Amino acid sequence: MSKKKKKNSQKMALKKKAKARERRIRTLTLWTVIILILVGGLYFLTSVLSDQQAKPVDEKIFAYERQPVIGNPDAPVRIVEFGDYKCPVCKRFTEEIFPQLKRDFLDTGKAGMYFIDKPFIGEDSVTASMAAEAVHRQKPEAFWTFYKVVYAHQGLETDQWATVPFLVELAKKEVPDIDHARMERELNDQVYRKEVEADRKIAAELGVDSVPTLFINGKRVDQDTVFDYPSLKKQIEEELKGSR
Repeated sequence: MSKKKKKNSQKMALKKKAKARERRIRTLTLWTVIILILVGGLYFLTSVLSDQQAKPVDEKIFAYERQPVIGNPDAPVRIVEFGDYKCPVCKRFTEEIFPQLKRDFLDTGKAGMYFIDKPFIGEDSVTASMAAEAVHRQKPEAFWTFYKVVYAHQGLETDQWATVPFLVELAKKEVPDIDHARMERELNDQVYRKEVEADRKIAAELGVDSVPTLFINGKRVDQDTVFDYPSLKKQIEEELKGSR
């Protein structure tokens, strides 16, 4: 091979290498831009969601005056739970988190806790909600006993177990000092369906799409915190400090 041809060959090889390097740099730059856009978008979305959760809603929407309450209704901290009696995760909340809230904040008068119906699993979710409303109307303090026993006797999510006969029988055993015949009539006549639908409307307006969902003084609690009691307790204590 002549020197001239050799030089041309080397030049061509160098050009190919340079072009390949440029392609790699362009590809790398493109992926860097894509990653930055994705990270930026994710950060923005997280910030928006965090702001939505941190920003309190107008508490008038909860209609506290007609909701079941346990603890101190005049306390500076108001905890709201949205739930469905057929929801197994709500049952877990009632068994694991509610007793701790009761011990630390409700029995001590530091907070009041309210329950709002968000029935969505089945039509018998609505029946269970109406049964609890019927108990509450007759004897407000008995609501929380009924709330616990319905969850304690919860059937399978896929079964229609929350029937009128089942719920009335449960009330006879666990809440003996109410008029059970009246409760049965009211359930058959769906007297409290309007109240349950009003609660559903509250949930819809607040964008509550899963249960249990908690609000503390109008601030939505992050779903990861609902079952993280130390974090939940800290959030309530911060609200207590802010009220002093």
